[in-house]
Amino acid sequence: MQIAGSTSAKASNWLWAWANSNLPGELLADAKLVRSFGQEHSIDELAQSYAIDLNNDLEVLGWKMTAVAVRICNGLGAYRSPRGEGGALYLIFKSVNWAS
Repeated sequence: MQIAGSTSAKASNWLWAWANSNLPGELLADAKLVRSFGQEHSIDELAQSYAIDLNNDLEVLGWKMTAVAVRICNGLGAYRSPRGEGGALYLIFKSVNWAS
């Protein structure tokens, strides 16, 4: 599992995981890869630490950014975990195994 980023209702934006100093470094490799991809291809939304919610739909913004990260990083899927202040944390699945 890797952390893609998070949305914040208070800030009305998306924050990439690599820009959040409160997250554990070992879960940020994919987010950093997305940043490098954005820098290499001049895609500001991927290279800048945050994206603003212009369409007033944070959930759509979060899923779009996470979908891009899943694609760039060859992830298997994603999960959205709600947060108390109205935003969400978006995770990337790297492998899936059966639980016994």
